[in-house]
Amino acid sequence: MLENLKSSLSHYRAQRIVKRSTLRDILTDIPPGLFLYWQQTAQQEFPGIPQDAVFFASAAEGLCMFFECVRRSEQPCALPSKAADSVWHAWLRYSSISLEQFCDKNYERQIPHLSASEMSVDLELALAATLIQARRFERQCETDPILPALFTLDKRLRMPNGYAYHIGADKPGYRAMNRDGQAYGASYYPEALQAYGMLTAGMISATMYEHYKRREAERQQSSYIDTGSSGSYSSDSSSYSSSNSNNSDCSNNSSAGSSCGSSCGSSCGGGGGGD
Repeated sequence: MLENLKSSLSHYRAQRIVKRSTLRDILTDIPPGLFLYWQQTAQQEFPGIPQDAVFFASAAEGLCMFFECVRRSEQPCALPSKAADSVWHAWLRYSSISLEQFCDKNYERQIPHLSASEMSVDLELALAATLIQARRFERQCETDPILPALFTLDKRLRMPNGYAYHIGADKPGYRAMNRDGQAYGASYYPEALQAYGMLTAGMISATMYEHYKRREAERQQSSYIDTGSSGSYSSDSSSYSSSNSNNSDCSNNSSAGSSCGSSCGSSCGGGGGGD
């Protein structure tokens, strides 16, 4: 991929994204011609999508992060980013064989693309599985009130008709995004993405849930003190440091088109997704 990201400032910034990524070795294995193909064709399926190298490099990194979540997960996974999905769709059209070879080499398995109708589980549960694995990859506790980069990708890139994920009152939720890449309308907080939903689905342990409840009580108490007597509080992904996730209770750390906040996905090896 680096070979094809050449001279302009946008290309230089894209190269820096790749070089600084924890997934650098995988990103450099993306076919050099995919960027130009995506640039020429993505707008046909995703109207208004930016066509610059920075957007592509960030979206490609998000797709590789999702593939990593699928590889690690024992549950079906869904893709929360339409930006990343634009690269996946372009790659399938560009060369499905090269995509299969890429997955064999870097993830030791095939990662098939599934539509919503092919999904074997509820899409919100598949999103929860992705959230857990993405948090683990970034060394967060599974129930920390902070979103991993994969879930904030569309919002950061202002993806037209994407998903603007955010944290409200310690709960993960999302808003729809318009054709200009701006969030609008009411927020939706899927139950499956909340700690109790993960617990009832068997995705986290009772110990993890109790850890979450203790931390939630501490944050509410702290907010109560800070605000005098209002007792109100809110949280977003920038207000809680991931360094706090190194807790013994978290020792196993390692829209358009859809109403569930998910784009396409895969069911390989127990992972799955849908659009």
